[in-house]
Amino acid sequence: MERKEQFLRILGETKIIAVVRTDSQSDMVPVMHALYKGGVKIIEITSTSPNYLETIGSLKNAFGDFDDVFIGAGTILDAAMAGEAVSRRADFIVSPVFEKDVVAGCRDKGIPVMAGCMTPTEIYAAWKAGSDVIKTFPGGICTPGFYRDLAGPFPQIKMMPTGNVNTETAPEYIRAGAVAVGIGKALVNKDLIARGSYAEITGNAERYSALLTKI
Repeated sequence: MERKEQFLRILGETKIIAVVRTDSQSDMVPVMHALYKGGVKIIEITSTSPNYLETIGSLKNAFGDFDDVFIGAGTILDAAMAGEAVSRRADFIVSPVFEKDVVAGCRDKGIPVMAGCMTPTEIYAAWKAGSDVIKTFPGGICTPGFYRDLAGPFPQIKMMPTGNVNTETAPEYIRAGAVAVGIGKALVNKDLIARGSYAEITGNAERYSALLTKI
């Protein structure tokens, strides 16, 4: 199975991407172990984190033998950023916007890409350009009701919200048609990382996994 197909399969099974903004590169390997233990196998390191490319590299070194672990780069704004992240072995690319060159470059390299969109026109254009999953953003606008409204005209398009995701809304998004949800501070936050609260991170992952995998 190709790596992209495997990524999409694992995404559909686990229904969660952990979106992490961190100040500490060295702590991310035990964080990923904690997430994996709780059932979360996909992590996005945002470009707003210091030394995010080095963090991705250290995670890839630690989890390179795990066929079901995927380390991605988030908040990617242009093709140069995407290319650099891929050169550091990022498994997938996430952007808060729809940038055609980012989608095209990832598509040509066989790298899963998620373009950020808000309107139906943007969503359709990004999907047609080759975005594997559409990241709807911001979540406060792209509510579960938004997903239900779009399920009619766009049943073929995989979509995922980030922001506005908690234990109440996450199941609503999945039931409304989202392929997965991106979860940030509710799953992993800087305080938990700083305190080394890995058991709590695992507990958060287990709670969300139990909520979503049964839907």
